[in-house]
Amino acid sequence: MSKEVFTLKQVAQSIRKTLESRYDRTYWVKAEIYKMNLFPSGHAFPELVQRTDGKIVANLSGVIWKTNYLKISKQFEAEVKEPFSEGKEMLMLIKITFSEVYGLSLHISDIDPSYSLGALHKLKLETIEALNKLGILQKNQLLTLDLPKRIAVISAESSKGLSDFMQVLNASTHKFGVDTFLFNATVQGDQAVDSILYALQKIERLRSHFDAVVLVRGGGAEVGMSCYDDFNLCKRIAEFPLPILCGIGHSTNLTVAEMVAFSHAITPSVLASDLLQEFELKLLDLHAFIATLSQVQNRLFTHSKNIFHQTVSKINGVTKWRFERINNQLKNLEQRSLQETKRVLSSHQDFIASSPVVIQSLVKRSHQQEHHRRTMLQQHLVFTLERTMEKNVTVLESLDKQVTLMSPAAVLARGFAIARSNGKALLSKTDLHPGTLIQIELSDGTAEAEVKST
Repeated sequence: MSKEVFTLKQVAQSIRKTLESRYDRTYWVKAEIYKMNLFPSGHAFPELVQRTDGKIVANLSGVIWKTNYLKISKQFEAEVKEPFSEGKEMLMLIKITFSEVYGLSLHISDIDPSYSLGALHKLKLETIEALNKLGILQKNQLLTLDLPKRIAVISAESSKGLSDFMQVLNASTHKFGVDTFLFNATVQGDQAVDSILYALQKIERLRSHFDAVVLVRGGGAEVGMSCYDDFNLCKRIAEFPLPILCGIGHSTNLTVAEMVAFSHAITPSVLASDLLQEFELKLLDLHAFIATLSQVQNRLFTHSKNIFHQTVSKINGVTKWRFERINNQLKNLEQRSLQETKRVLSSHQDFIASSPVVIQSLVKRSHQQEHHRRTMLQQHLVFTLERTMEKNVTVLESLDKQVTLMSPAAVLARGFAIARSNGKALLSKTDLHPGTLIQIELSDGTAEAEVKST
């Protein structure tokens, strides 16, 4: 049976004709731009995906020619206040095309920015709701902040907002001694979330060196602000152990990051002014306290001076009275001391007079006690020696009996004999050989014998 064979080009042409006849108009399609793939020529070849439960369930390639790309990106940025970039869900006007060489592609000619704007607003509301469920919307605001003299600053090193913030702050640095340390980060656009989170991670490891964290971003075009509605970033700010102050330079509705931060200001320079105002208010309080303290000190000095004069007057009278009283007490004490001295002296004289008799009695008693102790010791020693000798005699008699029982004569008398050869006692059978003459010693004499076999 013959086979019908087609070339690859014929198949591709058939697919193209089928698609052209089936999809002969434009369609509004919603999809996420997974990768933009913008070329130096100005053309973009985005990779479009659809996700379900976090998994990619559809993936097609798109095309945006340079002219359309410039128009779309400008329109998107003007209405959504975000750069036209990957990672965002879009509503796009597309034309389905097929090329024998390049395959299937979706030609994007227009977008609906309001759809993306709604998606971003939905993201913001979802972030707020999720943080509210966790009960951490105001957690960072519950921290205490006195006068932040050691500030960790998160900003782009070249940011105009950072320059404005430092210019205002440095004007009073010598007055209040505020120290700052910059943690360089991307603060707008798609990479801002990861960059700011990394900076916060480094600051937390050094948290003991800082009183607060300042997040500043330059003003100008309000583009790339959606990162400040990101759930992960906002959750990190809400739970951060140090107060976070935001000055991200915009005039539209508050971002979620600003809502959960300890405080926020409309621009970095205003944030710096607010910080310095806290120092100024504390300084005014301090001046007022010093003035009040000076007044209290003056009143206390006047009051103390009056009390001093009154006290001196009272002391003079009391001192005179106490002096007379003490003088009388000394005279009475002197008389009692003389009487007591005489009594003690008389008592000592009587004791000395009776001392020889007492000493003689004590010496005699001591001699009697010593004689009795020696007599008892001598009797105990004699008794101990006698007992020891009796024990030793018993032991010697027992040893003598054992020696007698173990003597050679006693052993022979019990039926044992001693065999000798050439005057040496035979101790083993191996010492015997046929024909050897041996002498046998018995209890009542000796005898000779010849070995027949072994």
